[in-house]
Amino acid sequence: MQSWLLAVCALTVVVAAQQYPNRYENFNTDAIIQNERILLAYYKCVMDKGPCTKDGKNFKRVLPETLTTACARCSPKQKQVVRKMLLGIRSKSEPRFFELLDKYDPEHANREALYKFLVTGV
Repeated sequence: MQSWLLAVCALTVVVAAQQYPNRYENFNTDAIIQNERILLAYYKCVMDKGPCTKDGKNFKRVLPETLTTACARCSPKQKQVVRKMLLGIRSKSEPRFFELLDKYDPEHANREALYKFLVTGV
């Protein structure tokens, strides 16, 4: 019985560690995308061109892995948020979008998977 309980606890820890915390699952991407000033501030933060808010620092920390794995560790809701944000950046300024991708995936190692994620959400 103890070993079964230990195994369940270990599995829970492993599954929880595979996804990002759900802190930003209800993040209002529309408000950011529609406000050029806020969108530019986040962009400058993640591109090391300006100061970062607490949220900006968190995004900057997970952005490299998120882009290079096409959001593999994201929950379904987080995938929606990331996808919407990246598509919003692209629609507002395609040069900034590509500059962002080039910074965090300079070898274009995962570009095809990222584009597929942006198109399909998977």
